[in-house]
Amino acid sequence: MDGLNIRKIFGENVKYHRKRMGLSQEQLAERLEISTNHLSVIETGTKFVTYKLLERIVKELQVLPSTLFHCTSVAERDESAVNQINAIISAELAQVEERIQLRLRELL
Repeated sequence: MDGLNIRKIFGENVKYHRKRMGLSQEQLAERLEISTNHLSVIETGTKFVTYKLLERIVKELQVLPSTLFHCTSVAERDESAVNQINAIISAELAQVEERIQLRLRELL
């Protein structure tokens, strides 16, 4: 997949699922506690998200994380691959959160 742009794929999927839920950019941005401009640059693939914002987007759009990284140009999805992607994303998010919590405890 030469030229695969993860930010663009992610942004297009956020936009698709936002519209699927009948939400405007303003409404989703408010729920995510970000500006409409911030959501716009995410949806266009100009900027990417933090893991915390990714967690909020997944919750608000009611999708699995891998759904937002799925390239719609692929004709069929291998569900076992989707499950593996979900497991990897979940494990990475847990590790990052654990590291942050450890650092915060060091500060206190």
